[in-house]
Amino acid sequence: MEFTGVKLMIAQTRRLMLALVALGILAGVMALSVGVLAANPAAQAPVPTLVPPTLVPYTESGMVDALPSESTLARIQAENRVRVGILYNEPQFGELNIRGEVSGFDADLARAMAETWEVEVEFVQVTRQTAIDMLTSGAVDLLIAAQPHMRALDERVEYSQSYFPGSQTMIVRDDDGATVLAHMEGRKVGVVMGTRGEQAVADWLARSGLSVSVERFVNLDQALSALLTGAVDGVVETRVRLAREFPQAGVVRFLDEPVWQEPYAVAMRRQDVNLRNLVNKTIQYLATTGKLNEIHQTHFSGASYPGENLTIWADLGEEAPKPSQFATDIPFPAQYTLPRIQEQGVVRVAGTADLPDDADESQRRLKEANEALIEAMAARWGVRVEYLPNSRDNALELVASGQADIAIGVEPTWEWADRVDFTQHYLVHGDRLMVRKDTDIEGFTGLRSEWVGYFASEPEARDRIYELAEDANVILSGDFIIYNEEDAAFGMTVQANYDAVFGDSLKLIPHVQANPDALRLTTGGDQGGWYSRHYLAMAVPRNDLDFRLLVEYTLQELARDRTLQSLLEPVMLPEEAPEPTIWPGPSSYMGIQLAG
Repeated sequence: MEFTGVKLMIAQTRRLMLALVALGILAGVMALSVGVLAANPAAQAPVPTLVPPTLVPYTESGMVDALPSESTLARIQAENRVRVGILYNEPQFGELNIRGEVSGFDADLARAMAETWEVEVEFVQVTRQTAIDMLTSGAVDLLIAAQPHMRALDERVEYSQSYFPGSQTMIVRDDDGATVLAHMEGRKVGVVMGTRGEQAVADWLARSGLSVSVERFVNLDQALSALLTGAVDGVVETRVRLAREFPQAGVVRFLDEPVWQEPYAVAMRRQDVNLRNLVNKTIQYLATTGKLNEIHQTHFSGASYPGENLTIWADLGEEAPKPSQFATDIPFPAQYTLPRIQEQGVVRVAGTADLPDDADESQRRLKEANEALIEAMAARWGVRVEYLPNSRDNALELVASGQADIAIGVEPTWEWADRVDFTQHYLVHGDRLMVRKDTDIEGFTGLRSEWVGYFASEPEARDRIYELAEDANVILSGDFIIYNEEDAAFGMTVQANYDAVFGDSLKLIPHVQANPDALRLTTGGDQGGWYSRHYLAMAVPRNDLDFRLLVEYTLQELARDRTLQSLLEPVMLPEEAPEPTIWPGPSSYMGIQLAG
């Protein structure tokens, strides 16, 4: 027994010694690793992962990001490289695939942008928790990471135009009778805890006042199981993810309206206006060349790119945008607009002009609509409007020179992008066809051997009519000049001088509205009856970001409560009025309550 005990003691001692040796070797390796990392900071970069990063608590630093002194463009040009922060675990947007490559819509968009700029792209993994800090600290140049434009983040970063119309959307069982959000009154809705879907539902209920029971789940699988078993009546998540979970119809349905719009945009450092302009111009360029459609079809089962709300500015040109075409400074305003209008109680507005007594109905309607809109905005800011007289033709110059705070009814154009900033568009007009309501004409293909009228004030329309007829392989009987805009409907419905009128929608809409049982605008073709589009927006002082955000938020809140659509009825058909993209977040800005 003693011999056995001695052997046991020796064995235990050996195991202890081996453990101590192993610990010593491990400590040595760790010390060596620390030394290598200290000597080589690049070695500290996190290793990409194929699984979702562990969620970690995020604590606000309380620090205000310093104003940059130089555009990120300077570094991009110097190094011939753009560093893009991207998610590695967001299917269809950014994923690290089994080949170790980053794939997805966001990844291909970043590659297309870099290729357009003739620079290299370097992907840097970010998470939902680290993305904004990595951008503001300079670890990445751009965030292209399924990043919604959130109002709460506007004080830290700046966003490009939206490049993808994301949304938080509700699904119900296929046999459910609900079609709109209001139908969920008194019912149960499931969300995943800690997600934007949960935020979206809270915001929706606060705004709508509906009584809905919210059931919270740990993950989406649990929420969807509860929906299919009848434990809840609806589930809210991103539309992309829900469509991926239910690719075939017949099990669930999407409600007709989103709970929350989530427009994805490229994020960059705040007030880096030249980089923002380069990114925006590149997105528009890729849209017009068809590259965005190609990328979207690759990652969304051949579906066409949903670019209806992507405004293409005038004078985009056919030349690919390059970083060298933009300055590398950051021009800050000499005076910021918002403090001045709050102090003086007045906003100076350019873009209007006195009209003669014999002005056309379309001119009067447009002037009245623009002025009604800015008056409604100023009312929510608690200031009065001061119109600069006869400033329609030099509106942009007045804003650029500081003589006006804002210009209304202007078309965004790249010719002025280095002197003013433009908002989202709020009105669209362009060439349309007006026909009698009892005909089946939906475009130029239906005008074979017919007569087409056009306005004398639009002489270029005649050539355009015959170009479109030729494209449709149609021979017209002839054309007819309409000298007085007010005679357009009479000449078709009574005198029968022509079978259709081709002209700007602003001139045609008064006739359609005055003769709803006799006249209509065509809606056929790939562009829904539009043969050209001109966007009207507002111009504000360049890089005066806080004032531009105030204007944008106000337009969005006016659209949310349908005030905007009501103001535009004289110049746009209700069913065709644009729906400005509404960025999720609070309805106040800089202490100003913007909701009606």
